[in-house]
Amino acid sequence: GLLLVATAACGPGAPTAPASPYSDSEGRYHVPVHMVDMRFEPSTIVVPDGTHLVVDLENTDGMPHDLVLQDGTTSGLLSRGQTATVDVGTVTGPIEGWCSVQGHRAAGMVLGISVG
Repeated sequence: GLLLVATAACGPGAPTAPASPYSDSEGRYHVPVHMVDMRFEPSTIVVPDGTHLVVDLENTDGMPHDLVLQDGTTSGLLSRGQTATVDVGTVTGPIEGWCSVQGHRAAGMVLGISVG
């Protein structure tokens, strides 16, 4: 299996090394996405047509967030430090995602998935 070791940085706004996208043994493409400062990082994911995408979500923000996709798939509400895996499925066109907490989507907390 793949072992990821997280290290804690000191001080506010200290940079953290993002995990890298990878393909698992079932051919699914995993992209790590952080929820931080009322946004998703990265805010755009571009994959080849027909990719089975999985978003590995982590909330590193001080308030709860979720990820809801346009088809209704949801991560559920995540508090700081919590993670979730969102199986997006096979990507054949643009997919919009957002945080459903009131006001967050309007504030720009959106995730765009597209074919490139």
